[in-house]
Amino acid sequence: MPLPKIDLPTYDFKIPSTGKVIKVRPFTVKEEKLLLMAIESKVASDIIATVKQVSNNCIVEGDIDVDKLPFFDIDYLFIFLRAKSVGEVAAVNLTCNNTLEDGSTCGHQFLADADIGNVEFIKFDGVEDDIKLGPASGVRMRYPNYSIMRKIEELPDIDKKTHIIVSSIDYIYDKKGMHSHKDYTTDELTEFVEGLTEENYKKLEHYVDRFPTIYGKIEADCPKCKFHHTVRYTEFYDFFT
Repeated sequence: MPLPKIDLPTYDFKIPSTGKVIKVRPFTVKEEKLLLMAIESKVASDIIATVKQVSNNCIVEGDIDVDKLPFFDIDYLFIFLRAKSVGEVAAVNLTCNNTLEDGSTCGHQFLADADIGNVEFIKFDGVEDDIKLGPASGVRMRYPNYSIMRKIEELPDIDKKTHIIVSSIDYIYDKKGMHSHKDYTTDELTEFVEGLTEENYKKLEHYVDRFPTIYGKIEADCPKCKFHHTVRYTEFYDFFT
């Protein structure tokens, strides 16, 4: 006789980019182990594949293709699943950077609680995805998906901004018509972006600098010098290690 399967609870989750509500379940112990191994490996491709796999597994109701979701949707879903699966409070290491009366830095290391069940999703107002570059020309922008953004994060800082801009182009238009990003190589799109004037480049830069963002906040007092810390964080993978 096979062993019984224990039903997992389900939760409503609203996708930030669309407002669509789907049902998700917590990840299992087996899936948590997969996440831990991937994150501790520090191999970007392993982390990307595992996060996408586990996220997809945990969606129990809703017609969603995780490969097509913007990166911040997956980040938000990921931290929601972590909170429902492991707990909404996680212990994190902090180092006190308070300057003491003698001019030295406290430097005391201590554990603080992070409430990952209460993160803030910030979407900036007034950000247009149709960016005019001339009287009859412009670029329609889009949000990169999770895989693209996580791969870009592995690049040197000097290369990141242009790569993010290139990956955010949906299509380019002028008097002759529309030019979809699908019809051009990354090198061709990069050449287009790097051939812009500084003024037009900054218009595209303005768009990617205002991607929706997820923030968490930690409030804690240093046990040694009693200095009050308010720390904002955007990296959530550390809560698994």
